[in-house]
This record gives sequence, structure tokens and C-alpha cells, in this order.
Amino acid sequence: MGLQNLTNDQKKNWERLTKLGRAIEDTKFVDPITLRELGLRAPVQRLMGKVGLQGFLDYEARTYERYTLEFLSTLTKGGDEEGPFITLH
Repeated sequence: MGLQNLTNDQKKNWERLTKLGRAIEDTKFVDPITLRELGLRAPVQRLMGKVGLQGFLDYEARTYERYTLEFLSTLTKGGDEEGPFITLH
């Protein structure tokens, strides 16, 4: 895992998203794929079990994949002298 072979746009986005002072929103949902890829699944399961919060690992964020993809497909990326923008169609 790591950041490799990024385009210039991806590098700029990474720098923008990781700059100091950026607010991070908390959530009660756990991403099992991320835990597995970071090698944290078993330790987090043990910790949550010890403090009686094992049930939180079973929560899943409710999403509507098809509707989200349909919405995102209506967006068009553009730019002008004022900077980048996104347009809904």
C-alpha cells in the first residue's frame, strides 16, 4: 500500500486533502477493507470486544450505489480563469 504512480492532478489533490488544519469528520462506521489492508482488523476486533463495543464493527454505512453512480455521471468537470469547477447536467 502507498501512494505510487500518481498523476500531477492526483498529487495536488493529495496535498490539498492532507494539509494541516483540514477538518476530519468522525463516523461510527468501520471500513473493513481499510482495516484489513492496514493489518488492523484483528487488533481492532480485540479492542472493541474488550470494551464491549464489538457490535459497532457490524454497522454498515447505508448507501445507494446505483443512485450515487447515476448522480455522479451527471457531473462535468471544467475550468476557467477563476479555477476549476463542476457542472450538473
